[in-house]
Amino acid sequence: MIWNFFQITTVSLLLMLHSCKKGSSGESPIADPQPTLDATFLHVATSELNTMAIDNKNVLWSTGDNRGAVLGLGNKNKYTAFVRVLDQVKTVSVTDSRSMIIKSDNSVWTSGSNSFGELGIGNSTSNGNFVKIADAAEQIEAGPENGFLIKSDHTLWASGFNHYQIFSTLSTADVSDTFQKIAENVQAISAGQAHLLMLKTDGSLWVCGQNVDGQLGTGTNVEQRGFIKVMDGVKTIKACSYHSLIIKTDNSLWATGHNEYGELGIGNNINQNRFVKVAEGVTALAGGRFFSLSIKMDGTLWACGYNNQTFGITGPDQNEFIKVADNVTGIAASEYHSLMIKNDRTMWSTGSNTYGEIGAGSERSLPTFTKVKLL
Repeated sequence: MIWNFFQITTVSLLLMLHSCKKGSSGESPIADPQPTLDATFLHVATSELNTMAIDNKNVLWSTGDNRGAVLGLGNKNKYTAFVRVLDQVKTVSVTDSRSMIIKSDNSVWTSGSNSFGELGIGNSTSNGNFVKIADAAEQIEAGPENGFLIKSDHTLWASGFNHYQIFSTLSTADVSDTFQKIAENVQAISAGQAHLLMLKTDGSLWVCGQNVDGQLGTGTNVEQRGFIKVMDGVKTIKACSYHSLIIKTDNSLWATGHNEYGELGIGNNINQNRFVKVAEGVTALAGGRFFSLSIKMDGTLWACGYNNQTFGITGPDQNEFIKVADNVTGIAASEYHSLMIKNDRTMWSTGSNTYGEIGAGSERSLPTFTKVKLL
């Protein structure tokens, strides 16, 4: 076939328009074939750009933008439906720059960008596949600036940036390119946009980092470098982008920080710099940029804050928690989307989907919770 100048020009223009599609980055999104198979899940983790989930056979699945090769697939392709990554995975944590997993033998593996040595694998160049970094781990947390792991002896280890002096032996300009022990007797760690919550084995809550909106709950809005103790009697922690949520040992929910959209659930839109009691009978927490989710002891899912399809119902923003679903056992949220796992282990997603982050098989956002299917 001989192509004339008009035909070549027309095709070129069409290709250029396609490459400028909103939300695209790297290679073209993989959206065909469409997901059709039902699946059951044990765990889900999400960030603004990516979501990773573990099914009932301990297989890891991933979807999303995948810039920096965060999904551990050995490439930087964009995916709009969940694709299989690897087997024998028991938990996962993900941000836009890194992901971390614990395998069934309790070893820790990581994937993502290592431009500054922040992955904790030294100065090696990341090839987009998971790299082993530790053994004997009980918990992991992939933060925007740091990777964290808690070992079986309850020591907390970290890699990455030192902007808030979590590494006492380094300057704030330094990056730790290997994992270093930074604390002992640690039960849990949670990373927000630029602040950290740490729960110790005695139930005490410790915090550090940015505090412009009062997200540390210290009673001030002053930045905190290095961890300081805030309170006792805590059993669950969740650092959201600019606010913080905790569950105390009596199952009461407390919140502090940014509240412009009612994300603290306290009935007003005023920021708080001390933890305020919100609700009773709460068992699990999640939150996006400006909204919060909680599961109550009866399995009901409740939400408050910014509501642009973010928690599966239509209507205005909510400054008090409202019920949005029943029979829920697990939740994850970030920026402007949410995912939940129900009693039957099916996974459902709602909200923004610009990067394929909710695995719906396209870049179309979902206004209500919709069941996730696999290829």
